[in-house]
Amino acid sequence: MAEFIEVRATIEGHERAAALAHGILSTGLAASIDIAEVPSARQGTTVWELTLITTDQQVHTLERHIRDSDGGCSIARRPVTNDADGYPDWL
Repeated sequence: MAEFIEVRATIEGHERAAALAHGILSTGLAASIDIAEVPSARQGTTVWELTLITTDQQVHTLERHIRDSDGGCSIARRPVTNDADGYPDWL
């Protein structure tokens, strides 16, 4: 198992995405959060993607927190890989 997991969640609306990110940081469920606007399939809708780095031990709790905060979120995860120097790619 990977030590760190990257979790991506998409949510409609910047304010909702910011509130979700704030809640995640306040609970200590992620070490890093990036928020970016991404193209939406629906016209007139702004979709934001949160990219979070968490530990393997906290990934299920983080995903539950995201689902509980907004049922419409799309969530994907993948292990963070290491470069030849042994540090995670995101460092």
